[in-house]
Amino acid sequence: MSKNTTKLNEILKITEAHAAENVRTLAVFDLDSTLFNVSPRTQQILHEYADLRNLPELKKIKIELEDWGIKEALIRAGYKPDAETTLFIDLRDFWREKFFSNEYLHYDVPYKGAVAFVLQLMERKCDIMYLTGRDQHRMGQGSVEVLKKWGFPCEKGQLHLKPHREMDDRIYKTDWFKQNHLESYKKIYFFENEPVNVNSILKEVPQVEIIFVDTTHSRKENPHDSLHQIKHFEYES
Repeated sequence: MSKNTTKLNEILKITEAHAAENVRTLAVFDLDSTLFNVSPRTQQILHEYADLRNLPELKKIKIELEDWGIKEALIRAGYKPDAETTLFIDLRDFWREKFFSNEYLHYDVPYKGAVAFVLQLMERKCDIMYLTGRDQHRMGQGSVEVLKKWGFPCEKGQLHLKPHREMDDRIYKTDWFKQNHLESYKKIYFFENEPVNVNSILKEVPQVEIIFVDTTHSRKENPHDSLHQIKHFEYES
């Protein structure tokens, strides 16, 4: 039995047991690179840039699941940041404008098993919330639309986005756990792919059990050795 299966089954069983005891469980999910594979979003942006700048060779570049942003794919294809500074800066700015927008969120695709797992938790009376570094102004509407499009539960109060784009993700997410009154939950799980965030929450809010989703991240930190890791949400019941 895989590590994915073992841990996800354990979470489902604990949640079911808590429901039978009439005590509450909370599962909090990040969105980008946790529930959703954002590679198709970046791939679409790269193709549009290639058409706009008449650079058809860029369309041959494939954005991989492990890529963080767009720079890694360019380097893998042989482009050199120091020698082609203008291209890298222009494409980076184009990517940022499109990537952090409501419209392009619709290119995201859930990771394997993500929708089914969240629904399984909800069936066991687990409260579901989404805690994302996306900001309300640029990405709020699209986030709601895409969650509903793929069948994730998304009612009022479940989705939590940064009120301002300038806010630091680590501070925002850590403070969210610290400032919300979560004492009514016997167990709290947080699913997240960014080590900077999970390491901070592990230190500041140790009562939260963090499940590190090992997809891609900023490479600024490594996840703490104590964290349980999964690569997707597929499991065998």
